[in-house]
Amino acid sequence: MASSPHGPVTLSRPTTWNFDIDRYLNPFVPAPRWHLVPKPVAYMLGYRDRPPKPIGNIVIAFWSLVGAFCGVALVASVSKRVPSFQAHDAPVIIGSFGAAAVIEFGVIESPFAQPRNAILSQVIACFFGVGISKLFALDPRAEAYTELGGALACALTTAVMLLTNTTHPPAGATAVLAVTHAQTVALGWFLFPVMLLGVTLMQVVAVVLNNVQRRYPLYWWTSHPLSQSRADAEKADHKQTPSVASHYEDSLTDIPRRLVIERGDISVPDGVLLSTEEKEVLDRISERL
Repeated sequence: MASSPHGPVTLSRPTTWNFDIDRYLNPFVPAPRWHLVPKPVAYMLGYRDRPPKPIGNIVIAFWSLVGAFCGVALVASVSKRVPSFQAHDAPVIIGSFGAAAVIEFGVIESPFAQPRNAILSQVIACFFGVGISKLFALDPRAEAYTELGGALACALTTAVMLLTNTTHPPAGATAVLAVTHAQTVALGWFLFPVMLLGVTLMQVVAVVLNNVQRRYPLYWWTSHPLSQSRADAEKADHKQTPSVASHYEDSLTDIPRRLVIERGDISVPDGVLLSTEEKEVLDRISERL
């Protein structure tokens, strides 16, 4: 409620259309229990009991170089030697894996680089890419407009990734190639195993190399706390003063997440993306300190 010379003025929030799939999925996704996993294994899977120390961009560039080379080389070498891939005349490597390597080894803190996005996005891209390709193949006249089919596949993939919180830019390239690239089109639904094998191998390399001096992934499913098991919930009920560490054990990050507001500076935890409106509110609060 605000006032004006002519009387009170009521401010109403604009109507927003929002669909959050995690609101429906997260209650059924169990939280990890890193204390049950041997420490070296948990460390390799991205668990840290304290935030990692910052490293310079020279070190990041070095490990990005090593990771991108090893990831792309492994995917191409293994795919080249799979008999069923040879029988289907599959490409040695799908071009979108080059873009995936940049994200999964160069900007590993990005939500786009996390396993959920890297894997599920390619499944979505294969579905729409191959589906659109099959539809265009039903009409010989449509073959002259495959560029529109590629654009449609990319658009549908982009929209569904946004709605499912699985955005991963290389998947857009996969969708386009599935409609416009002759060798990829010839694979048809066999594109699924080709992409899934490549994605899996790329993730294996990322988990191994990105945890030498950095941390990957920041989370496997979501950065938000997940549901407790019944036993853990009962245990928590018997605790009178739960600690910060026990609270955050339900989170995939396992590090207390704090948003710090200081005069002229705002520190946001990794994996948390702020909308324009939220950032404007925080900026105003920061200016008033």
